[in-house]
Amino acid sequence: MSKNLIFFFIFLLCINSCSLLKIKKSSLKESNTSTENTNIIFLNFKNAIENITLEMSNDKNIFFSKKISLYVNMLRNESNIFLENKKLTNVIKNQILKKINVFNIINTNQINQSRKELGISKDNNFLNASIAMLLARNNNATYYLDSSVVVDNKSLKLKIKLILVKTGEIIFYKTKNLCFL
Repeated sequence: MSKNLIFFFIFLLCINSCSLLKIKKSSLKESNTSTENTNIIFLNFKNAIENITLEMSNDKNIFFSKKISLYVNMLRNESNIFLENKKLTNVIKNQILKKINVFNIINTNQINQSRKELGISKDNNFLNASIAMLLARNNNATYYLDSSVVVDNKSLKLKIKLILVKTGEIIFYKTKNLCFL
């Protein structure tokens, strides 16, 4: 009975597209040996993304058109938590397509081809802003979306920046708290 209940709980959380995260804390004992304490937490990442994309769609500084292309960089993890970055980046892309639906998001194959042409390693998914802008320019992207998860005053925050590739100007910037479930 308890196995079925646990399975149902995990299934329910997956349906609601919550992300499973692990927090790692190291503590020192008197013998100076470190032990690892792992706690599992759930974050409502999708809700934060929905709110940000809704605000982005209502922003007057952003020009929307089917001719506009968007490069979404891999979510950067600037916290002490294990995140499923590819899955969370796909959640960001899907929410943008769902809420705004006028951007042409540059696909992974195009980015990998540009990496090959520019001599950037395919294994390094976590690019700094200058290399990501170079990839965006190489693929004729109009906008570049940079996202990161950071810890601020013991709370997790999602930071989203939409950057105009031509000038490097940040035209949209939002920070949202990630709620624990």
